[in-house]
Amino acid sequence: MWRWFDKLEDILAIVLLGCTSLTILASATMRAIGHPFAGGAELAQFFFIWTAVLGADIMLRRGGQVRIDALVVLMPPRVLRAITAVILAMMLAFLALLAWYGMPLALSNWQRPMGFAGLSYGYVTLALPVGAALMFVSLLRRVLDKGITRSLEPDDDVVEETL
Repeated sequence: MWRWFDKLEDILAIVLLGCTSLTILASATMRAIGHPFAGGAELAQFFFIWTAVLGADIMLRRGGQVRIDALVVLMPPRVLRAITAVILAMMLAFLALLAWYGMPLALSNWQRPMGFAGLSYGYVTLALPVGAALMFVSLLRRVLDKGITRSLEPDDDVVEETL
């Protein structure tokens, strides 16, 4: 069921990254030929913020978040499970708070115009609650699929760097 949603999110993140690059290229090119694109910076900011939010969710879904596990690997399994459960609860609570308090922020910014681009600033601030909700669901999916202890471990397709 989630495969189509995950694929759609991947494609949307790629498209938004491409739009960011094209907007910056168009803005720089227009400025170089003497016809500045007034809303280019704001539009690129909009695309980049949504790209970053979707990219963060994709990485969380794949287990690609930053991990420092020098002490974790030395812990007994019961302690590791308890600490991981506390960390997961804190992460879920934080994401829920971001979604809960981010929505009124986005709604309060809806009437605020975004510079020369003419878009509502609400579209930019909406990235916070939407991204938090997506990450909340992704984290819950990982816990249900992999269990508490393995939920924060990277998937096989996420490359790990070792020193």
